Amino acid sequence: MKGKLHIRLSVSDGSTHVSECYAHAPFHYLPPRAFPGEPPLLTIVNSSGGVLGGDRLAMKIELDPGAMLTLRTQAATKLYRSRGEAARSSCRFSLGADARLDYFPDEIIPFAGSDYEQRTMIDLSSGATALVGEVVTAGRLARDERFAFTRLALDLRCTGDDRLLLRDRAELRPAEQRLTTAAVLAGATVWGAFYCLTMNPVDAGLVEGIDEALCAVEGGVGGASRSLCGVIGRVAATSAEAVHESLHRAREIALQDGALT
Repeated sequence: MKGKLHIRLSVSDGSTHVSECYAHAPFHYLPPRAFPGEPPLLTIVNSSGGVLGGDRLAMKIELDPGAMLTLRTQAATKLYRSRGEAARSSCRFSLGADARLDYFPDEIIPFAGSDYEQRTMIDLSSGATALVGEVVTAGRLARDERFAFTRLALDLRCTGDDRLLLRDRAELRPAEQRLTTAAVLAGATVWGAFYCLTMNPVDAGLVEGIDEALCAVEGGVGGASRSLCGVIGRVAATSAEAVHESLHRAREIALQDGALT
């Protein structure tokens, strides 16, 4: 599959709406839903039900100045066995001045033998803010399938003012790396990342609040720190529910702080 999704959002009469869109199978999206006082909610759908070896998926989301968007996925990203080429996915987000993005996809589930590369690129203009979450499991945990994937490479980059502000990359190869050592994941089977990305000044209270939320993850460990472009957090635990809950607590703290207003 060579799926493509391009959506542009613009502001008119004080509201954000889709001004351009293009989708090629297996991508499509559910029409944005509007709630009083909140950004429109747009849901991305992969009609194939999963990602196969050799798939090439590309998503591009553009927010014009002042546009606001809550972006979700309809289901977890299931990575099926790769018998040849790796599957590759790219997500590009371009945020105009004072734009706001809230992107929390469902978890990535790498099946046994899967080989997957994902690149996420976020470009910030002045005053823009992006809240981004990422959750990954060690495999199909309900089937006791843990760290049986071939390779999982995740690469996030944030740019602003034509310079690289952040690059966060991990490449996991369970057959070659001891992922269950105390220095890596120990007994954790689900891990996640939280990004509050902005070139605006970040208050110390926001960093402390997000850090406390992630440290309180049930059955795991977590924490957050300041970066050149906002706040970056990590969490690892033994259940997807615990990781999701801690990331959404961090998100709520960021929202209460005014990160998306």
